[in-house]
Amino acid sequence: MDIINLQFEEPLIIRLSNKIVKILAFKTHENGNIKFGVDAPRSINVHREEIYNAIKEKESIQIAEQLLDHAGS
Repeated sequence: MDIINLQFEEPLIIRLSNKIVKILAFKTHENGNIKFGVDAPRSINVHREEIYNAIKEKESIQIAEQLLDHAGS
């Protein structure tokens, strides 16, 4: 893991398969919280980790159900 120090509202630029993703960190008045702005093409999905994990779990269940359906045919 790379650790990168940035000032608030200083952009972090990431290139993924020739697509540019820009991330900005913003201060909040909520103790211990930071907000992030993410500017990415629609073809790149951006999720918090728990949302990403829930999507992957749902996809795994759907694949398993499809395999069971085909095995029962």
